[in-house]
Amino acid sequence: MRHRIILLILLLSLAGMLSAQGWRFYSDASLSLAQSSYSDNWAGTELSSITWFGNSNSFAEKQLTKRMHNKTSLKLAFGQTHNQKTDAEGDRYWAKPDKTTDNIDLETVLKFTLDAFVDPYLSGRMESQFLDFSQQAIGNSRTLNPIRFTEAAGVSKTFIKKDNEGLSARLGAAFRQNMDRHSAVPSTVDEYENITTNDGGLEFITEYNKGVKITNLLFTSRLSVFQAVFNSKSDELNDDWKAADVVWDNVLSTKLFSMVTASLNVQFKYEKQEDRKFQYKETLGLGFSYQLF
Repeated sequence: MRHRIILLILLLSLAGMLSAQGWRFYSDASLSLAQSSYSDNWAGTELSSITWFGNSNSFAEKQLTKRMHNKTSLKLAFGQTHNQKTDAEGDRYWAKPDKTTDNIDLETVLKFTLDAFVDPYLSGRMESQFLDFSQQAIGNSRTLNPIRFTEAAGVSKTFIKKDNEGLSARLGAAFRQNMDRHSAVPSTVDEYENITTNDGGLEFITEYNKGVKITNLLFTSRLSVFQAVFNSKSDELNDDWKAADVVWDNVLSTKLFSMVTASLNVQFKYEKQEDRKFQYKETLGLGFSYQLF
C-alpha cells in the first residue's frame, strides 16, 4: 500500500504540472539509428544489423510560493539491437532483438526556500524499466519491473544558478523500497511471488549543468551516493548491502543542425550487491531531436 501511495503522489505531481499555470517547462525527444546490410552473396562473415535508441528528457519547475519551490523531472530511454544470424544450413535469419537501453526515472523535489545557508527539501523518486527479461528463459517476461521507490528529506544548497550554468547539492535521510513483481519461485512450476526489500540510510546528490550557446553544447552531470544503515533482509544477506551505492551520470549533447544532434551518455555505477567491481555504460548517438516545449 505504501508504494502505491508514493506512486500516486508522483503521478498527481506530474499531472498537476501539465495542467497548472506559471510553470517553466522543457521537454525533448531524440531518436538515433544505425543500420548495416549485406547481400546474400557477400564474401565475408559480416551480417546485417539495426540498432536504434530513443530518449526523452523533461522537467517542469515553479516557485509555488515565496518559500516553496518544486521541480519534477522525467527521463525515458529505450533501445534495441536487431542482429542477423546464420542457421546450421547457412541460411540467414533475423534473431529476436536484444535490449540495449531501458530506463524510466521520475523524480519530484520540493524545496523550502528560506534564504538561509541551506534549504530543507522533500523528494520522491520512482525508477524502473519498460521490459524485464531477467527471467525470459523460463517464459516470465515482465513490464515495469523491477521498481524502486525512494523518499528523502534533508537540506539542499545551490552554489551556482545562472541561465547557462547550475550547481546544487543535497544531503538527507532516504528510505527505499525495491520491488521485484511476479517473480518465479525457485524449484516450482507456475508459482510466483512479489519480493519487496526495504532499506534506509543517507543520501547525497549533486547536480551540475553547463550550456554553451555558441556551439549549442550542453553538459549535465549527476552524482548520487546512498549509504544504507539498515536493510529489511539483512539476516538473509551478506555484508555487501552495507557498501555505498554510487551512480554517476554524464551527458554531453550538441545540436549540429536544425534537428540533427549528437550525444554521448556515460554512466559509472557501483552497487556491491550487484557486482563487486565498477560498472559503466556508454552510448554514443547521432540522430534526430525535437524540442516539444
